[in-house]
Amino acid sequence: MTEMEAIDTIKARLGRRSIVLVGLMGCGKSSIGKRLAARLGLPFLDADEEIERAAAKSINEIFSDHGEQHFRDGERRVIARLLENGPMILATGGGAYMHPATRENIREHGISVWLRADLPVLMRRVSKRDTRPLLRTGNPEATMRNLIETRYPVYAEADLTVESRDEAHEVIVTEIVHRILSMTTPQAAPSGALKVGSPAMSNATSQGSVVAARSVGVELANRSYDVLIGPTLLPDAGRLIKERLGAVKCGIVTDENVASHHLATLEESLKAEGMLAGSIILKPGEATKSFRELAPLCERLLELGLERGDIVVPFGGGVIGDLAGFAAGILRRGVRFVQIPTSLLAQVDSSVGGKTGINTPQGKNLIGVFHQPNLVIADTNVLATLAAREVRAGYAEVAKYGLLGDAKFFEWLEANWRGVFGNSGPDLTHAIETSVKAKAAIVARDEHETGDRALLNLGHTFGHALEAWTEYSDRLLHGEGVAIGMCLAFRLSEHLGLSPKGTAERVTRHLKAVGLPVHINDIPGEKADPDALMRSMAQDKKVQRGRLTFILVRGIGEAFVTRDVDPAEVRAFLAREIGA
Repeated sequence: MTEMEAIDTIKARLGRRSIVLVGLMGCGKSSIGKRLAARLGLPFLDADEEIERAAAKSINEIFSDHGEQHFRDGERRVIARLLENGPMILATGGGAYMHPATRENIREHGISVWLRADLPVLMRRVSKRDTRPLLRTGNPEATMRNLIETRYPVYAEADLTVESRDEAHEVIVTEIVHRILSMTTPQAAPSGALKVGSPAMSNATSQGSVVAARSVGVELANRSYDVLIGPTLLPDAGRLIKERLGAVKCGIVTDENVASHHLATLEESLKAEGMLAGSIILKPGEATKSFRELAPLCERLLELGLERGDIVVPFGGGVIGDLAGFAAGILRRGVRFVQIPTSLLAQVDSSVGGKTGINTPQGKNLIGVFHQPNLVIADTNVLATLAAREVRAGYAEVAKYGLLGDAKFFEWLEANWRGVFGNSGPDLTHAIETSVKAKAAIVARDEHETGDRALLNLGHTFGHALEAWTEYSDRLLHGEGVAIGMCLAFRLSEHLGLSPKGTAERVTRHLKAVGLPVHINDIPGEKADPDALMRSMAQDKKVQRGRLTFILVRGIGEAFVTRDVDPAEVRAFLAREIGA
């Protein structure tokens, strides 16, 4: 679709609806709004200017002569009148969107776009002006900080959130245009209307049947993003990224295995949109997730010419996603990134939630940052090139979501797991979608793992210790460690009298039927040492004040977090499991 076709499409579907810009003073509503109006060929109006014209007074004078309440009443009436005369680009005052009636009016007659900016950016922009009545205080920065705390949770209700960054306004205008275009669904929208929501997508599988691509939202206020799930998404990745994030440069980070199968497809998709900056190919395997690889990766991304508004594209499994996501989080103090996971484990777990990082000799994922992606594209077709062992390892993370909080999903897996291993079938899509929804809900409640999110580590305390013991080698894949770890967590829970007898055996039986290891002694090679495992667990990132954190269970679908397990009890339990 050309730029002119995109603009015509937006205008046709807007009908008489307007695009309404909301946000705090200094976020750029007027300057960006004027450029957006020029791009779309629509009139631009500033609600504050209309109020001043109607009152024949400045905003400051209205506040001074009549008070804020009088101004807000007039503001509400003016915006209601303007919205009746759309379409247009309408910039509103910072407090306008706070009134429920105005928000409802905007929802009915427009598309709301929140231009979000951080406090330093806002203060730098407003410091040169003396036209802000709410900032005429002894401490303008404290006032602005209070406004952020009060208003940002309400602004987050807007249909779109776009970061108002210190870069060319045309870049932000382009992002708004593509984001609004991606919200349209002509199949479902009535004539002349524009529907807010994810675009409907469907793709044909290699067998000829049609499987609808699904979209799961990760709701994190101004950092929300979509996870797209379905077959044959990879050839369309360039368009999907461009529609949501604009025509920016993309630097791909992948490994040799993925590159040999799928890199050409992704490169062609990005080239078709004029967005490919280049590709970086790394060695596969857990050893790549290290300080040794992080520094040269950052330097190579800079050599591709990636700037603050551009995008890093991790294209691989959990290792590439964690490493390249970490690089994106620190490159130029944080650039955007789009996860395109190519393993089942990454599609259901590691690509979602913003955890990035690297391993150290002391343990797994001990160095990293929380840095949310801007989009996740999970093409189920790429899983067909995975080795069977890799798919089984990913399935452990699927089963985890049933075991930690959804007993009905685990029952479904017991009955349908063979379908999940089918290439791009509806059972696979359902399993991925259910897992992503479960993780998205937990991440939305606890982004930085201060509470519920720790539940996602069911099996991981044991599993990470086993990975460290095997030196992150091919002796044990991450998902295999998680499978053993979950069986250990259920057996320890049963041993401690926390869960009913037979529960652990049910879990063990299912994971063994799938082909996963379920006992420590299933790991090939030398016999494990319980003391070595305890030392590794002491380095786990969830340790607090020297106390081990365990996710134990009261039954299937009933996991909980505890720090009250006696280490001596755990050591004795491991010794029995190993036969030491």
